[in-house]
Amino acid sequence: MKTKLICCTVVAAMLLCACQTGRESQNMIEDPPALEQPEQEAPPVDDRIEAEEEPEEAEEDDGFPRFPPAPPVCELDFTETESFPFPFEDELRIDYLRSPPRIFLTTGQALYDYDTMWRLLEENYPYFEAIQRELGIDREEVKAEYRQILEGHASHGYIEHGDFIQTIDGCLREFQSVGHLFLVTVDLRRDVLDIFRDSEDAPYQNIFKIVGNPKSELFYRCYYDKRQLPYQGSNGSNSDPKKGEPVSIEGLTAISEQLSTGYAEGRVPYLKITSFRQWDDAAQAKLEVFFSSLSHEEHLIIDVRGNTGGDDNAWKRGIVPFLAQQEYEFARFWGAKSGSLNLMVEPEFDKSRGSITRYTDDSWQEEFPYISLDMLTGIDILLKASSTLRCADVPDKFHGKIWLLVDKYCYSATEALACFCKETGFATLVGTQTGGSGKGAQPYFMALPYSGLLVEYETYLTFNTDGTYNGISGTVPDIVQEEGSDALETCLMAIHGESRS
Repeated sequence: MKTKLICCTVVAAMLLCACQTGRESQNMIEDPPALEQPEQEAPPVDDRIEAEEEPEEAEEDDGFPRFPPAPPVCELDFTETESFPFPFEDELRIDYLRSPPRIFLTTGQALYDYDTMWRLLEENYPYFEAIQRELGIDREEVKAEYRQILEGHASHGYIEHGDFIQTIDGCLREFQSVGHLFLVTVDLRRDVLDIFRDSEDAPYQNIFKIVGNPKSELFYRCYYDKRQLPYQGSNGSNSDPKKGEPVSIEGLTAISEQLSTGYAEGRVPYLKITSFRQWDDAAQAKLEVFFSSLSHEEHLIIDVRGNTGGDDNAWKRGIVPFLAQQEYEFARFWGAKSGSLNLMVEPEFDKSRGSITRYTDDSWQEEFPYISLDMLTGIDILLKASSTLRCADVPDKFHGKIWLLVDKYCYSATEALACFCKETGFATLVGTQTGGSGKGAQPYFMALPYSGLLVEYETYLTFNTDGTYNGISGTVPDIVQEEGSDALETCLMAIHGESRS
């Protein structure tokens, strides 16, 4: 009897161990590792994620499609895989029964993409230390908070692409648009592809390849919802000079979508620029005719309030040469990180090239004494970017004074114009502090490995001549409008004051 009891006990114990071992083995497959993370407490088990273990055919359960069990997630860091910097070739899981169709990432895939985004940003994006120093935003806190939010969206072992997009977007917005840190929208992606499609320069060719990769093409072409990929950027309060302007603009004429000309108070020539997206040759010809008509005028007001940017070649080639009375030479100081993505996009990123010079000693401190060493924490590449803007030899050139109206929405290419005007004296700035991020270069892009979702970031840490970070502080105008006043009113008051004196 005792022998029979002992045998039964042994068999039961063996069966229990086998069941436990099988369950542990399943969990190891179903919860693949993300990128290396600091040691932390294991998250509580989520019953919804365990539902991924059920090997059923695709069918709906409470409106949620059932896919087969998720495959293992790559165990390597993305930068160590053969596909880097392009997404993995795994097919996206799509519920075509919905209208529009919905994409589903496994929980492991979504977390791997999230961790990859952070790894690439920390290695390549130069602003995190500056943001913490100036704005008090701790990236480690943001990273942990939104990873937990992303995990909370898991259901049946999957995360729907709308929840994934909103989580990434919310995470990036915590950094207040400093240094072009954005989720890439369909419109922005299309613009980048159009601009760089025929470029022969290495960085632009590589950007085109990353942004146009097949996984991102599928993700952005078929499964886009405007509520899920909100437009990055802001419209200014005075994007239409006909509305809400306390000063009348007479004879206002639109010569393109971006350009309008007229006369403030019926007397002072006025040019409104709503965007620096390149305008066509016909619009440029009309703009040059307008400039030629100003040869006997004393003042010109250029209004870029509400203009969030575009391509700075629009003003470098289409505006400044036709108004400049001299050649302008100026230099910018750039700090950068030698991250794998930066070096892949531009193989010469850490070297002197063209108008860009890398410092190999401390001589930069003599040329840019307003930049302190403690502002360069985490930066290992120091560069000088030299620029020259020449004046066009045209008849009937304007010889008067130029005024540039700015506000907090002036960003990117518009900020670049504001910086140029203030540092060279090309124009007097009037209005409020600008939005910044205009003294760098073309931002770079990353494509997340499983989803193909694209993220934009600026590669260069830039500075104002007062020793502040341009990407954070923007530019303070020469004449700050008084509270309750308007930039155009303030400008006209300054013009009348000069006339009386």
